[in-house]
Amino acid sequence: PACSECTGSDIKIETRTANDVQETQVTMRLQTDQMFFDQLIRYIQRSQEFEKTYRQQYNTNVSALGSELTAVTSPYKRDFEVWREVFRLYIDADVWEHSEGDFRPANTAKEGQERFEKFMRHVDKIGLARQFRDPLSAKLLVSFFKLNSELTHLKLLQEMNELAMRKILKKHDKRTQLVSKTQFPQIITIDASTLTKALIYTIHTELVGVVPQIDDYLCPMCLNIAWRPLRLDCAHVFCSRCVVKASRRCIFDCPVCRAKNAIYRASVSNIDNALLNFLKLYFPKEVKEKQRDTQQEISHEETRAIVAAHAKERPCLIM
Repeated sequence: PACSECTGSDIKIETRTANDVQETQVTMRLQTDQMFFDQLIRYIQRSQEFEKTYRQQYNTNVSALGSELTAVTSPYKRDFEVWREVFRLYIDADVWEHSEGDFRPANTAKEGQERFEKFMRHVDKIGLARQFRDPLSAKLLVSFFKLNSELTHLKLLQEMNELAMRKILKKHDKRTQLVSKTQFPQIITIDASTLTKALIYTIHTELVGVVPQIDDYLCPMCLNIAWRPLRLDCAHVFCSRCVVKASRRCIFDCPVCRAKNAIYRASVSNIDNALLNFLKLYFPKEVKEKQRDTQQEISHEETRAIVAAHAKERPCLIM
């Protein structure tokens, strides 16, 4: 027995078989409610100790994987673009948490597992793993999959523990006419989601965050990469081209936060050279496309200006 004050007559063991599955139910009769709560608190404390140990081990594994990922996801490495696509698909899949601004509750273990399996099938379908040139990258991708699968099992275990806790308290209240279901959680924390939230955060910061994503460096005006990034006094970043066009339209305040005259005061000195070099290093393809589009736009504007000036000098005659 779990309690030294329990005797053989206090424990009842029943075994039944249903659908070829054998179930064993152990009923322990405690002498007082205090013994019941002591047992419950000891169980919660053991669970918390397990969570602490598990979190340390999991974080160690994530950090080790993150260190190895840093070596193969350098912008100078051949597999950089493949890894960026893998993590972009992972973020879009919303495996564990929804995108910013989506206030739906976090996914359950079942939902997370379904989304993650869908993500893996998509990665396999488009052949991303086969595009890796470095054998280490393929190995690290498998490790990334295993860490997520392990998180799925842990989340499922915690959901089951939380459900069991609620049912135990509910049954106790029903038999004793007490209100422990509402008062007990105020004394002892039984939130099962704390550990998984921390581990999900670790995955996103130390693994997914290793490779920059283009969505984090878009201009709020044109929704394209913020090439020749110009940082306003309010710290918001836009394309230099977009700032020029906004000024021509007499838009002088920041389009994001409405900071007064933020665009009007902007000049060449506002160009963020550090960010400019960062974009050239991590997004060379997108930068070249933006440069080409900007040059074409400027050429079209100059052509229209020349045509308009020519038409003004030699107006059409109506015969």
